[in-house]
Amino acid sequence: MVKSAFGLKGASTDSYLASKVALEVLEEGGNAFDAAVAASAVLSIVLPQTGGLGGDGFLLAFMDNNEVLAYASSGRAPSGLDAEEYLRLKPERGPLTVTVPGLADLWGFVNEEFCTLPLDRLLRPAILLAYNGFYAGYYLADSSKSSEPELRIFKWAKYFKGIEPGAYMKNREAAQTLRIIASRGWDEFYRGKIAEKFVSELQEQGVNISLEDMERHRGTVVKPLRLEVEDGKVLYELPPNTQGVTTLQAISAIYELDLTKYDFKDSGRISFWTKISEDIYAFRDLFIGDCDYMKINIGKYLTYNKVREALSGKTLNSRVLNEGDTTFFIVSDGESTVGFIQSLAYPFGSGLVALGFPIQNRGYGFAKKSGLPNSPAPRKRPLHTLSILGVKDAKKTYIIGCAGGDWRPQIHTRIYENIFVYGMNPAKAIDAPRFIYERTDKIFVEPGTPKPVDPKLTVKEIEGAGFVHIVVKDLKSGVSEFAADPRIEGIALAS
Repeated sequence: MVKSAFGLKGASTDSYLASKVALEVLEEGGNAFDAAVAASAVLSIVLPQTGGLGGDGFLLAFMDNNEVLAYASSGRAPSGLDAEEYLRLKPERGPLTVTVPGLADLWGFVNEEFCTLPLDRLLRPAILLAYNGFYAGYYLADSSKSSEPELRIFKWAKYFKGIEPGAYMKNREAAQTLRIIASRGWDEFYRGKIAEKFVSELQEQGVNISLEDMERHRGTVVKPLRLEVEDGKVLYELPPNTQGVTTLQAISAIYELDLTKYDFKDSGRISFWTKISEDIYAFRDLFIGDCDYMKINIGKYLTYNKVREALSGKTLNSRVLNEGDTTFFIVSDGESTVGFIQSLAYPFGSGLVALGFPIQNRGYGFAKKSGLPNSPAPRKRPLHTLSILGVKDAKKTYIIGCAGGDWRPQIHTRIYENIFVYGMNPAKAIDAPRFIYERTDKIFVEPGTPKPVDPKLTVKEIEGAGFVHIVVKDLKSGVSEFAADPRIEGIALAS
């Protein structure tokens, strides 16, 4: 059961170690951005299956001046990607799925623009944990066990095979990488000796990547998608190449099709989402990808009604939606509230390891056929599942995020429903049982969910549908409520 933490300063993360470090930075006088970099680095060590220097990162923040800041740092495919080979093999892991990692760039942007503490101070807790060690929890151990059948043939096995709960973990290679970045600067990862070593290690594992691919990486300040709904609420999401628009389209359907007519425990509420889920993901797969390759103005397609217009007359192919793995966290200093998400795509990513860190398989997100905005190509960014939902009304701001892969828009929507349709507080909104469409004829439900009566639906009960964090800030008092999902090892701390 969720237990919220209240305070002017705090953090909600997937690890007690990261939450502790974030709060210590805040209490030392650092701001939310300082704490976010420190927490991100710690999570990269203690939950290496979910993100790190081998993966990407995104940020959505409500600033102290009432502006909304969004930053996207997702990498492109290497210039040497063989797109025809990719389409022939349709890989899920391995060297063809590797893209340039963006997280170090996000650290650099945050540190240079907003942090008050030096980078070496912010990376110190992660360096100490990597060098001196920490105790693995069930989350890391379970990911190691479930990943072994796929990843044991890769370099992954040398670092992360056979982890048991309570195992004492050290990664001194990762510690050394972080030490160099702390002393020489974040851009060493893209343009220094570290970059040269990184490229060399990936090339040895079969990735057709060059030093120039690393040098050319740039994250971007992006304009968040903005949708105003009933009661003056304004919703924000990350733009393409992310699937953030899919969340907004789903939430708009609540109002366009009047979800409010269903009681929370009414099985008709679940059937309500069957067609909507099919449509919003079909739109995503047909029209969304690297914004340099898209043919539509995404700002005109933020609602479900516009989705139906766009899909009119088109033949749709149902696809399986994968959960993936990610770590999302939120930090607030009483003024700014920062939502931060980092990922490798699948648990431990591609199976490749460089500089002590797992390398993402984000290239798996490319479409598996040609002719689409998201079809694979060299120097192209794949469709990204990472996104963050921000909500603002006259009295409060909300940041909602989760682990969930393709499921993320549905998870965001479940939480939004719980709070704004069914009147739940953040803790109850997280606790409430969730349901997720894996495809149009198959649905996952958590215990306590009313079973839909549609005979066309296959229903499978699961224990956990995504891991959610919420921070709600009262704009008058500055006090925030921090809530972490009990489905994972996360914890919220505040002061």
